[in-house]
Amino acid sequence: MDQQPTLLTSSTLYLLLFIGLTLIVSPLAHSQNNRTFVLPPNHQSIYQLEKYETNVGELKNTLNYHEDTIRYTSIATAKGVASLLIDSKPKEVSVLNWPEGAKNTLPKLLSYEYFQDKNHKKNQKMHFSYNDEGETHIKGSYKHKSYTLNTQKTIWNRQFLPLLMSSDLSINPQRTRNTFYLTDKGKILEYTYTWQANETLKLNNKKQNVLKFKITWHNKKRETLVWLSKNHYYLPLKIEQYKEGELNARMTLTKLKLNNHE
Repeated sequence: MDQQPTLLTSSTLYLLLFIGLTLIVSPLAHSQNNRTFVLPPNHQSIYQLEKYETNVGELKNTLNYHEDTIRYTSIATAKGVASLLIDSKPKEVSVLNWPEGAKNTLPKLLSYEYFQDKNHKKNQKMHFSYNDEGETHIKGSYKHKSYTLNTQKTIWNRQFLPLLMSSDLSINPQRTRNTFYLTDKGKILEYTYTWQANETLKLNNKKQNVLKFKITWHNKKRETLVWLSKNHYYLPLKIEQYKEGELNARMTLTKLKLNNHE
């Protein structure tokens, strides 16, 4: 669990995670075409993480937004044999805000931090600022080295990618493709998700309608598949990461808690 825990893509989808889903969420009633960004309700999701078909841990994601501030936290915990080798709990935190409280517009990143343990080379921090010309300034550190980036692109971090896809599909359930610019480890990368199929997955012994997407980026040796649930705010039910065509890691949703109620 040396890598960031949320992108099987991840940070998120990097590697992945699970626990038993106890709440079935009502489906979204219809698309929200008058919005440019939509977050699911505040929630906590737990995923079981498998590496090469072996259960190695779980990931707990917590979304909490209040007034103008969004806070998204992911904490990975080793399980089984992996817990004998890893005693740290890697943690990611993204903080964003809605400019002037305008929740129908795109939020902006304020900060991002990945922390594994003190002085770990994978630790990472980023702070974001914006000027009147629409440029984003990023001041970060990775592997004990500082860097700065400037871009005119709308920028996100990889931990937030599942919520970006959830927003897209909540606004337009017919969307089949989109591209985001994500920053990580001092780089800005282009991530594209593309619809593959409509399928069903079992969750809590009930079949769920899901949209299967493929996520691609600059690394030609890796690709990610993600299954988003129509009945669960288009959050991932399953994520799989492949390396050179072979399954490398899997993340499966096992529990979802909305607004502190089971």
